[in-house]
Amino acid sequence: MDLANTPFFGLLRTRLDQLSSRQQLIAENIANASTPGYRPRDIDASGFERMLAGYAGGRGLAMSQTNAGHMTPNGSVRTSIVTRDDSETTIDGNSVILEEQMARAAETRMQFETGLALYQKGLELVRIASRPPGR
Repeated sequence: MDLANTPFFGLLRTRLDQLSSRQQLIAENIANASTPGYRPRDIDASGFERMLAGYAGGRGLAMSQTNAGHMTPNGSVRTSIVTRDDSETTIDGNSVILEEQMARAAETRMQFETGLALYQKGLELVRIASRPPGR
């Protein structure tokens, strides 16, 4: 059985990948805080949110099987990078505000840690369920 292709773990893996990409972009934004004309970039999370809404609506969390021994892989989501100016732009055209980027980095870190904790708890539940009775 491939746990990575189950809807629960696949959704979490997709979210963790997206958050990792976002953290990388935030680091690039911070590194370019003094580059003239630089505009900060971010991940457009609307694709993931649409996929999550589909799962919440009951479309995806129910297991669909073509054979009793097969598990269906979940859908993937494409992330896109968008240019998103911070609240101010300096005279040289740079619109990176370090305080805003640090707040985004902290928010992304908390979301990543939450997703990772859910992934670990899911694996614990699978381990418990796979133990023989009485152990």
